Amino acid sequence: MSLKHGILGLLTYGSMTGYELMKVFNESLNFFWNAQTSQIYRELDKIEKNQWVSSEYVIQKDKPNKKIFTISDSGKEELQQWLDNHSPEKLFKCRDEMTMRVFFGSEGNIDRLKQELQEYIRLNELFLSRLKPMENELNNREKLTNKPGEKLYWIMGMKRGYLNAESNIKWAVECLEMLDDIE
Repeated sequence: MSLKHGILGLLTYGSMTGYELMKVFNESLNFFWNAQTSQIYRELDKIEKNQWVSSEYVIQKDKPNKKIFTISDSGKEELQQWLDNHSPEKLFKCRDEMTMRVFFGSEGNIDRLKQELQEYIRLNELFLSRLKPMENELNNREKLTNKPGEKLYWIMGMKRGYLNAESNIKWAVECLEMLDDIE
């Protein structure tokens, strides 16, 4: 996924400010795609230049002015093209820094590697603990989008999150057991 397509996808739910996009991004996509606020604003500028979104400045009296973004027809076409023209082979490419650190672990400090694996387990457990409350909110979120049936697709994405985190924990526990065996 590219960040621009994630932003375009979120804008299909309705017009939003950059701040609102970041908030929705963190509540929905952040469990499988990480982005900083600055990255989202940079990407918004790019997709606006491509005319995939339009923006409107709203002047507010007692608050800072805001810029509201709306997906355009060409933005919808871009999103549709990206959704329909993907390659599973391309999607299979991955970058996993934790696995690379373990792979070359014999060159580093074994105690530090164990600490990192324990922290990796903790972070994956924390991630799992955050998914369940999100899942419980899906009915409410679906109503807000006014897109019946959207929840099914969110559940499929969340299922991937559950399986990845559970697999990450299992792998890290097994790595720790193997490291204990060599001492």
